[in-house]
Amino acid sequence: MFAKTENTTKPGTFESLLGKGIEIKGTVRSKGSLRIEGSAEGNVECEGDVTIGETAVLNADVTAQNVTIGGTLSGTVTCSGRLELLPTARVRGDIKVGTLVVSEGAIFSGTTQMGEPTAISIARPRETESELDEE
Repeated sequence: MFAKTENTTKPGTFESLLGKGIEIKGTVRSKGSLRIEGSAEGNVECEGDVTIGETAVLNADVTAQNVTIGGTLSGTVTCSGRLELLPTARVRGDIKVGTLVVSEGAIFSGTTQMGEPTAISIARPRETESELDEE
């Protein structure tokens, strides 16, 4: 009678937005899909999809299921599914992807490892010595 439903987002939708006026330094973690229009420095770790909008400027490593880039990114991109570079994309760094789509006009400088899907593992914060001592 009660069917189990999965909480999945449709392609092209997102659960969280970092708008144009947002500047983030550090690690951003998301269990759902994420769209970035502002700037970020550090790491972006997402269990869903990441969309980097045309106005976004990232100096960050990005890990997600699928990634779409329309803005500027310097860093490593790791995704088990598809990486799409839109015509306005400017990417400098290494990428590890299952599938790569590069639109005419996109700029990419770096190395590519493409093929079999990469298992995505999002790092969890390390336990401190005091937390380890309590066990």
